[in-house]
Amino acid sequence: MTDDKPGAESVVGGALQESIHYHGRKAARAKSETRRRKILEAALEIAAHEGVRGIKHRPVAKLADVPLASTTYYFKDIEELIQDAFMLFAEKANRELEAFYSGLNGLIDRALVRGSLHSLQGRERLAAELATYIAQYFVQQIRDNTSSVLTEQAFLAEAMREPGLEPLAQEYRKAWLDGVESIMKRLGTHHPRRDAALLISVVSGMGYDGLLFRERFSTSFVEETLQRVIGMLMGVAPAGGEVSAPETGNLNGTLY
Repeated sequence: MTDDKPGAESVVGGALQESIHYHGRKAARAKSETRRRKILEAALEIAAHEGVRGIKHRPVAKLADVPLASTTYYFKDIEELIQDAFMLFAEKANRELEAFYSGLNGLIDRALVRGSLHSLQGRERLAAELATYIAQYFVQQIRDNTSSVLTEQAFLAEAMREPGLEPLAQEYRKAWLDGVESIMKRLGTHHPRRDAALLISVVSGMGYDGLLFRERFSTSFVEETLQRVIGMLMGVAPAGGEVSAPETGNLNGTLY
């Protein structure tokens, strides 16, 4: 059954927010907090360009334009600095997640008001609207917020090797899964958790291509692919429908 009540409460972000705990020295004054924040922002920038292993006291201090002693004052070692940098990243991402899922839920709310989820045509329309919204957001992140996307990938990869980052990385991924699962429940799919995992896997896979091909990464291909997947999960995928294949033979053309 679909959720027939507009404005279903979003479950995303709660557990993730509860997992965000900074470990470094707390700032007692506003000026001190500004300096600490600059150090963490510099660490995130380095992670985006050089990976997490590139975060070192000296380059972080130089990029943040603070004395070298400041990094060791606020953070007892480089591991603590890296962990708190990921905490800051997760805190920012948590706000974006809430806004993203709010937009998706808004589309479902309007469909419910129209009574669209009870007809094949209405469900096809909603699948297309959701695909458009996700594709535009996704491609915009790849093209205009590349540093954040690269930072995310760097921290998640490092979490596979660094136990200190693992719990927050797990909550970060779980927040995505919980949010998509709540959407799948509202859409009335048969296996919301598994359907959410499938959709996230599709988007994540396209994300790697997006980072590799950037400007040749086509919004239309992403939208068509998502519409096909979402439609399939909603039981409205057109039989025998085709999605445009990548133009891999022309390196000067559009890959997607």
